[in-house]
Amino acid sequence: MNIRTVATIYHKEALEITRDRRTLISMLLVPIIAMPLLFKVMNFFLSSNEQQAERESLVIAVPERLPMPGLEEALRTAGFQLNVSADPRTEVEKKKAAAAVVDQSAGGQPVVRLYLDQSRSASTKANDKLRTALDALRGEKVRQALAGSGVSPSVLTPFTVDRVDIAPKGKKEKTAFGGMIGYLVILLMFSGCMYPSLDMTAGEKERRTLEILLASPASRQEIVLGKILAASSAAFLTALLNVLSLGYMFSSGLIGQDMRESMAGMQVNAHVILLVLAAVLPTAITAAAVMITISSFAKSFKEGQSYLTPLLMLVIFPAVIGMLPGVEASPKLMLLPVFNVSQLIKAIFSGEATTAGFITSFGSNMIYAAVAFLVAVRIFQREEVLFRS
Repeated sequence: MNIRTVATIYHKEALEITRDRRTLISMLLVPIIAMPLLFKVMNFFLSSNEQQAERESLVIAVPERLPMPGLEEALRTAGFQLNVSADPRTEVEKKKAAAAVVDQSAGGQPVVRLYLDQSRSASTKANDKLRTALDALRGEKVRQALAGSGVSPSVLTPFTVDRVDIAPKGKKEKTAFGGMIGYLVILLMFSGCMYPSLDMTAGEKERRTLEILLASPASRQEIVLGKILAASSAAFLTALLNVLSLGYMFSSGLIGQDMRESMAGMQVNAHVILLVLAAVLPTAITAAAVMITISSFAKSFKEGQSYLTPLLMLVIFPAVIGMLPGVEASPKLMLLPVFNVSQLIKAIFSGEATTAGFITSFGSNMIYAAVAFLVAVRIFQREEVLFRS
């Protein structure tokens, strides 16, 4: 294999990539604006929804009478706005109240029933506040009863429980955001590789330039290697711009204060960026080789798009699974393509990446890249595929 020939083919394909507007948009523009736009939108909705849920959580529905002594006063003391209704439950169902409190004391054991809608954030917040207020009221009634009987209230607390959360601050949030970033990096990387791969195969068929390239002294291996290197460069550049835009957001303070606090301790520095880029490198090569192989069967650019679109959908599934919080990769799972790099990126951003996990993921993806390259060479040696009508 002649390296100079491969370099010439690489230069030729890279030059054609820069002349394609669609490729430049998917490879350069989208990754630069995707992360900032996503985080801006997320920060806006998270902040506004949190404030709205906090306001709505103070509105609760109650019947006309609350027979239990002290119940209404306890609710008002806790800051709740009491909306009197003949049917409090319906108020919650219609989302006119975050929760409903109904006193069902009927001569026997006093019962306070709460109606909630756990699918609403406001109702969940109202539930927490109501439990605190009702626990305080219950404790006060017990203390009064014990005092009337001459018993010390200390009998209620023979011991205390001290819960200590040993998880680092913001670990849960960092893991969730790391998984989301890994999903986006992979998805945009495959998208950035799609148009160059199509242009190098189906596009050349339409322009009638593939025959000239195959008639040159370059071997099929050199042609395929040059094309894969050019397409993988496009994919890698997409990932690079994506991660750099994220790093710029963190360093410049474009992330809102609420989101910054939720991701306390999350670092996006040069070390993290280099680790992420090293992690995605073999996947970029694999993506280029697989897409060039598949698009080689297409007779036109449009047909090639119909072939590669299902591949993007197939990539989404393992990437989404890797994004889910609580999903931890075992050594065997780290051998799965796409899923392993998604997990690795999540671990890098959450500060939990290990040397063994990195080597396993990187090594297995390099093997997949080599196999994909060999398959692409075999396809390019079949003229019934390259020149099918």
